[in-house]
Amino acid sequence: MPDVKFFAVLPTNASTSDRVTRLSISGNLLQDPQQFSVNFVNSPDCTDNITYHFKVVIPTQTIIENYKRNGEWSSLHQEKYLNIFDGTGASDKNPNMTESFARIITEIDEALQLSSTESSFCLEFAFDYANSMMRVYQGRDSGHNFITEYETLFSLSDIQAVQVWGDVQKVNQFALSYN
Repeated sequence: MPDVKFFAVLPTNASTSDRVTRLSISGNLLQDPQQFSVNFVNSPDCTDNITYHFKVVIPTQTIIENYKRNGEWSSLHQEKYLNIFDGTGASDKNPNMTESFARIITEIDEALQLSSTESSFCLEFAFDYANSMMRVYQGRDSGHNFITEYETLFSLSDIQAVQVWGDVQKVNQFALSYN
């Protein structure tokens, strides 16, 4: 099992008007990375309960979303095929994408010179407390691209810490936004 590369305890605020609404994290990956993940854990001291697990498997451009309850991973995970480094779907891996939409995405990628071989990442997690939903965006100089959303089993209010695992060399930036 890989070591935790980054760990941060989130501030606890009793007031709903002072809760974390967005969390941004960016960093550099190791050379030839295979995977990395971001876990939103319910206890800084224990990983038995994870409200949201966001994992990127780089060679297959797969995102795996899941949760852990009482030490057991859920069998109800989501897998999505897309290029995490540009926030767009891969047309050959997503049969629901229309050909014209795939062509537009390819043209945008070429215009912005985006690449799946980048050695850095920039992610933003938006907390939707009312719907127990986590939305993930990929940050670029040109703005944010929507990646995915995931309905959590636990309340987002249960999250106490964030961990980054896997083939991450270092985290360069970690930022919290509030209401």
